[in-house]
Amino acid sequence: MNNLIGVLISSKKEFNELLKIYNIGEDYLEKYPFGEYYRTEFRGKDIVFFRSGIRINASASAQYMIDKFNLEKLIVIGTCTSSNEGLNYGDIIIPSKVIDYDYIIRELEEEIDEELYLVPDQVSMPNEYYDGVLGTSDKALVLWSDYTFLASNSIDASDLESYAVLKICKTNNVKCIIIKGITDKPMRSMDGYNEQLDVYEENLPIVMEKIIEEYFIEVI
Repeated sequence: MNNLIGVLISSKKEFNELLKIYNIGEDYLEKYPFGEYYRTEFRGKDIVFFRSGIRINASASAQYMIDKFNLEKLIVIGTCTSSNEGLNYGDIIIPSKVIDYDYIIRELEEEIDEELYLVPDQVSMPNEYYDGVLGTSDKALVLWSDYTFLASNSIDASDLESYAVLKICKTNNVKCIIIKGITDKPMRSMDGYNEQLDVYEENLPIVMEKIIEEYFIEVI
């Protein structure tokens, strides 16, 4: 079997945007234990797009697809939440480092151990992007206290799967590139979650279209 490029999208809403952009009907999708996938040829490359789910499902689905298709490279695309005042909605982050920041007991430890950061494969492209630090958490970044913790540790954005997927890729010696777009950020107000969710829903299709049409094609 020829080596393939895997493209991992974690959430159902993000995956649906990809299907819409490429005009892929659900009847073309194949089922696997963690979601759906679509295998195709794109610009002379064999590619499998798949929905992974978040947290532990993301790592499990990455391992499943690496084993099933002998992936030579895995590209993670999708959305993330900003924890950097300098990042705006729609900005693209291709991280230079990724960290799982939920391991730390914040009441006992003030800083994250630098040795626990993972480094994704780096890219060179003409499009503008930010190459900061992406954090992965077991819960969505909605609390202002979590926002300030990330900002104080120079973590620029947060998602729910990238560290776990990158760890699997490192273990299997598979290249891994991560491309994320800022859709939302925590709000200070008590009812800020609903406002943040509305902002996320508004920016989701914009961010996914930008990544797929302007950035993804540069890294396959």
